[in-house]
Amino acid sequence: VCSKESIFPNLCASKQNFLFTVSMASEKLFWDIPFGGDVTVPEDRSRFLRVHAASSSTSTSTSNVSSVGTAVILHGGYWKNKFGLDDAYGNAGVISLAPFFVQRGFSAVEVEYRRADHEGGGWPGTNEDCLEAMRLIAELRAAAESRTTSAEQPAAVASKLNIDDERCWQACAALRPDRLLLVGHSAGGCLALWSGHNCPGNAKVSAVLALAPVADLLKGHELRISDDGDAIERYMHCVPDASESSLQAYKEASPQCLLPVTFPLLVAWGDADKDVPPDLVKSYADAASAMSPELVKALAIPEADHFAIVDAGSSAWKEHIVPALAEVLVDEEMKAALLAA
Repeated sequence: VCSKESIFPNLCASKQNFLFTVSMASEKLFWDIPFGGDVTVPEDRSRFLRVHAASSSTSTSTSNVSSVGTAVILHGGYWKNKFGLDDAYGNAGVISLAPFFVQRGFSAVEVEYRRADHEGGGWPGTNEDCLEAMRLIAELRAAAESRTTSAEQPAAVASKLNIDDERCWQACAALRPDRLLLVGHSAGGCLALWSGHNCPGNAKVSAVLALAPVADLLKGHELRISDDGDAIERYMHCVPDASESSLQAYKEASPQCLLPVTFPLLVAWGDADKDVPPDLVKSYADAASAMSPELVKALAIPEADHFAIVDAGSSAWKEHIVPALAEVLVDEEMKAALLAA
């Protein structure tokens, strides 16, 4: 992601409009819930799950709240600390996606993971945060359900979470750990793909939407992608040719080396992308499709740049990505909800 805000006038305007909507709303639209043993969100603003209010969260009971699936949104920003939820760039560009899914009957969460310069961030801590967030989705759903049952273990989790907002519990009750749609952009696309390969046992991935993913860390390092050219080695804390263990770490972290996929996958990118080379994304998409043609769809969008593909108001999103994602989804309920006007 380019660091110069002046290059993103539309994105900055979009964020301002969204924040204005939030400030004028009579009800809270999301809650930040820490994970990894933290009781409160850390001062460095990492390791938390932003749970968005579900479309049915105006209900007065958790017993009748439901969603067709949960969109798990992983922002990009080349794993750099300055990019993340509530940054100056609209959640690293993905701020419009959670509302899009919520409006169509999905529940939605955004994952704030440790980035490269956070303590314990980068490989493998950042990736472990993504799995911890997926586990928390299942725990939150179970904890919300336990409030109307006598289940002891989820009830203990509910007590530990210290959530005192009934609407937050309603949003948690709408989570669907059995129907996760992982949505990742840029570096977040790398994390979404990796998480799809390493899904924890209490969750199930229905599909992955990888948007301009940095999916080949070895080739990306060779090309020195990112504005400073060092994003991948800063994330990995090493270069691949430093030692056998370094090379092995790259292979364990890189989705390219984890193929074939075992989940439905849409890989989408704009052919005018100046941040992640289109050829790098296409190479991964072609390899994934060749190994699992029944699961993978590749989509190159003409004239779309790096951020048009994560703008829910853009033609790239509405006319290209949404119908292509519907083709990939196996679940008919999720498919119908996605295509609803």
